[in-house]
Amino acid sequence: MAGATRDNTRVSPSFKMNALLMYCALVVDVFVAAYADITYGSTSQVDVMATIFQICSFFLTVMCLYNMMSETQLVKRAMFFKLADEFAPAVFLTFLYFVFILATRFYRLGLVYQNYPHLQIWNESAFTGLYVFTKIVQVMY
Repeated sequence: MAGATRDNTRVSPSFKMNALLMYCALVVDVFVAAYADITYGSTSQVDVMATIFQICSFFLTVMCLYNMMSETQLVKRAMFFKLADEFAPAVFLTFLYFVFILATRFYRLGLVYQNYPHLQIWNESAFTGLYVFTKIVQVMY
């Protein structure tokens, strides 16, 4: 019977909007990452735009998640450390994903600015390792 009172909990419209925006930002992040992976031209402008766009979509996801969580008691009472403890795996994966985005994109940009042939970038062992770990973390994220 105690669970019956939870069935009629009202969800605020701002929560719904933030949830929708968060999922849209995740989809945008996935599409930008997928598009930037298969570009066959080594133009630096496209790589820079994809990097900036992916970082912005990541920050949009984090901001929407924070806005969603701002309606919880832990955030209202400013118990951020307790929130981080309870959601430690998610916080860690979010931070790790951001680090891998930066590392992979900036390493690739560095190779592009050195006029490295695009198809040879995939033969770099460091880039391949970063790419594989980024995709693993992206799936877990």
